[in-house]
Amino acid sequence: MYKQLKCLLAAGLFVGMTTSAAAGDKEVLYHMIFEAKSMSSSYVQTVFSPEDKILQELKGDLYLLRPNYFRMDTMDPDASTVVADGTNVYSYDEMLEQVTIYSFNQQVANSPLMLIISDDSELWGNYDVMRSSEDTFTVMPKELGSNNIKSMSLTFNKGNIKRLKFIENDGKYSVYNFTPKKDVSLTANDFKYVIPEGITVDDQRSK
Repeated sequence: MYKQLKCLLAAGLFVGMTTSAAAGDKEVLYHMIFEAKSMSSSYVQTVFSPEDKILQELKGDLYLLRPNYFRMDTMDPDASTVVADGTNVYSYDEMLEQVTIYSFNQQVANSPLMLIISDDSELWGNYDVMRSSEDTFTVMPKELGSNNIKSMSLTFNKGNIKRLKFIENDGKYSVYNFTPKKDVSLTANDFKYVIPEGITVDDQRSK
């Protein structure tokens, strides 16, 4: 029943697309993302200059529960946390001792990263998808948004997201390599965020 429902939802996403090839690539990507209800991985993020020079390397953990739940904990070199609970997105910077709160819908509209958790048809309609190999897809915004992302590439391995690559408009790019965690069971309660005491709160939800 769950897979049948997802097929019906996916079919509705692609009504009105101009080419069957584009519709096919986007539909396949949608199914590959939502075939897995959750994702738990450690990651290494490497940031490169336009000349392929390594600028920074970060390590942490990523947890997803589809749809709409997301948590990314960066531990090294500096601690930070981003949590999406389906209503709000919390971004915590330990060094700044500050939490910034955004509305979930605000972040959905501004970032292609949200495609890996959101089944919102309007969001998916804002992007073109090209399948460059059996397991790799490139996502490009139809219009330049406020996040300055030119494209996002996803590579899968055995149904899981193995690699993400973001290319910015200035040529810088970031690569995330994921290593799955075993035997992790997630529920919505795992994505409830409690703001630490004594932390500055910057509430951007009404802006």
